[in-house]
Amino acid sequence: MMYGMAWPGNYLLAPDGVVLDKKFLRNYEHRASASEVVLRYFGRDGGNSVEIDAGVVQAVFALSTDRCFPGQELGLALDLKIEPGWHVYASPVPAGYQALELKLASPLIGEQSLELPMAVPMKLKALGETLPVYAKGFRATGRVFIKWSPPAPAPFLLALAEMMNPGAYQVEGTLRCQACSNEICEPPRVLRFSLPLTIEAGIPPAPAKA
Repeated sequence: MMYGMAWPGNYLLAPDGVVLDKKFLRNYEHRASASEVVLRYFGRDGGNSVEIDAGVVQAVFALSTDRCFPGQELGLALDLKIEPGWHVYASPVPAGYQALELKLASPLIGEQSLELPMAVPMKLKALGETLPVYAKGFRATGRVFIKWSPPAPAPFLLALAEMMNPGAYQVEGTLRCQACSNEICEPPRVLRFSLPLTIEAGIPPAPAKA
């Protein structure tokens, strides 16, 4: 069925022609967007961002664009700032602690990932434990796969995925964290946010020949 179908791929070339990176996906439904490449390699988020304030922890979450087609791969970025003298827990931690966690929830999203930096083990004398923490701010990037949708309501395509109506949507998210210092340990926080995302209409099929 897929014979002759081109599968998507990208090369990232330096000005001198050197191939810096390449990516090929093993299906035709999903493909990386240009905005994801720009965010990942050049740090520009396209302006679709939201600020999250948790007191001693501030974060900016961004999607690489506010407009896309079904089946596209978008970039995401998390810029975290931590006040001096404080830290947040990283995974894995024992029960009773909240590790830093970012999750998106939307019927538009199929898969998501976030590449967090390596945590630093910290010996907490008051607790008698050594736990992984982030004691400095950082920038983490990841990917969001928008679900594929058939370009037209053909019966055999509808068996593969539901139709996604073009239009304006909201992507909901939660940032969970627990901030502590040498004297104070705050309770776990659940910070909710949302970002707009417009799903563009796909290219209509070619008209049937008379």
